[in-house]
Amino acid sequence: MSDVDDQIRRDFAVTRKTIYMNNGAIAPTPLSTIKAVTDFLLKCSEEGPDSTRISDYIMSLLNELRTRVAHLINCERDEVVLTQSTTDGLNLVANGIEWKKDDSIVVRGGRHEHYANYLPWLSVSQRREVHLKELAIDENGYFDLGELEEVSRGAKLVAMSHVLYNTGAIMPLEQAGRISNENNALFCVDAAQSAGTIKIDVKKIGCHFMAFPGFKWLCGPTGIGVFYCSKKASEMLVPPAIGSECATLSEQNVIAHLEMPLKFQAGFRNFPGAAGLEASLRYVLRVGLDNIRNKNMKVAGVLRDEIAKIPDIKMYGPDDPDKRTSIVTFMTPDDSSEIVKKLEQNSIIFAAREVGDGKKAIRAAPHFFNSEEEAATAVSYVKSLLR
Repeated sequence: MSDVDDQIRRDFAVTRKTIYMNNGAIAPTPLSTIKAVTDFLLKCSEEGPDSTRISDYIMSLLNELRTRVAHLINCERDEVVLTQSTTDGLNLVANGIEWKKDDSIVVRGGRHEHYANYLPWLSVSQRREVHLKELAIDENGYFDLGELEEVSRGAKLVAMSHVLYNTGAIMPLEQAGRISNENNALFCVDAAQSAGTIKIDVKKIGCHFMAFPGFKWLCGPTGIGVFYCSKKASEMLVPPAIGSECATLSEQNVIAHLEMPLKFQAGFRNFPGAAGLEASLRYVLRVGLDNIRNKNMKVAGVLRDEIAKIPDIKMYGPDDPDKRTSIVTFMTPDDSSEIVKKLEQNSIIFAAREVGDGKKAIRAAPHFFNSEEEAATAVSYVKSLLR
């Protein structure tokens, strides 16, 4: 193990006692992030949370956070809206578009999408008499670009995940974005499983909206997320919430929304979370996404290669490592939830996730603080449970 890897492991307290590979759900925070949150709260406590000093400090903090997000996904700083989660961001789109009867929405895979990126569109279709079109998929979750070309003609919006939560497959977003834009459809991306583990460029993707949490692969605190909204697309959304933080009121009772990104931030107050996410982004960007990707795939390679050797195991996700992230998903003859429970009893944290038809498989989601030795240990426990 290199000195850098050793330092990273020391920065994540979870490595002292646990083999934690459920980063696709919630990742642990590095010690520097924990310190940033406590330092923020201490500063507020010492100087008064509603003092001018703290107000100026918060403004500076939020600007810095937006700058780091802009570096992460290649957007403008004022296109970064702070939210609670991916779900929060996607609902800003679903509930902000002024839908008309017989509009249509295209969603990759229907129920195979994470429910955060399916239920909002399903709800719109049921409440507003909007057509919901679901792209057919193969067992790894891929869709046919020709079908997307056909069904997106005349569609109002196309929605899909960047990386699938259940197979780790990386979707062809640049092609999908090009097709959507050529057909004048808005393109909305759930980046919950990609932000912090692979590079993202919203300009190359051509998406109008993107949502992701701070608390998965970015290793930030829970309760804070990011919603990217292009300036042009922001004009097509009506903010579903309103308050003094995001609008003004004239003497004639005329309401005027503030400019982006404040337009969509009614009531945002998670400043400790913002301090934590800024610290986590600083950490992730300093390590470098290429380095994180390389480390993640080495650990995933050990998991995938060794688990595939176990008799009667079904692996999910593409064989080509360039087409997947470090998510390793597999089905055993035994009950997946029971296996996950027994692994946790041995301080190994995996997860059980649906892979279609109501079936649950076992998902390992290692990150850059995990080691190849941990992967080998985890596989040996899986083997022992299946004997």
